[in-house]
Amino acid sequence: MFNLHNFINSKSKIFDYKIGLTGGSVMAIVVFIINYRATGETTGALTAAAKQGIYTFFFGGIIMKICELLAININYKYLALFLATLIPSIIALALTFGVHSLRGTPLPVESTIPTAIFVFPSTAIWGILKRRIYMKNNPEPPK
Repeated sequence: MFNLHNFINSKSKIFDYKIGLTGGSVMAIVVFIINYRATGETTGALTAAAKQGIYTFFFGGIIMKICELLAININYKYLALFLATLIPSIIALALTFGVHSLRGTPLPVESTIPTAIFVFPSTAIWGILKRRIYMKNNPEPPK
């Protein structure tokens, strides 16, 4: 049975709530600004921002955990960092584009651009940081 406490727990193996909260907040602000500038309508912009914030909180927390796991569990540093950037980024882009396409967003490609802008540098930096922390605490490379 699904347990929300275990899912959000800071030691969760599938979800990082801190990065989910950070990413959700950033993306909510970006989506609000884009929608408000496009329509001038506060309610619609807030609704879109809230949806994006919630989506990014959950999926961003999961995707960044995947990034971390790849960065620390692959023995070869550069391969680990490459895959920790590439795989989560592709998952994030595919999910974002898929959601916008299925929900009837008028411009799904344009709606995926903010994710494309943020996801590659975010996963690259996160992978480097997590690997560095792991290697500092575990001098032996992952097996």
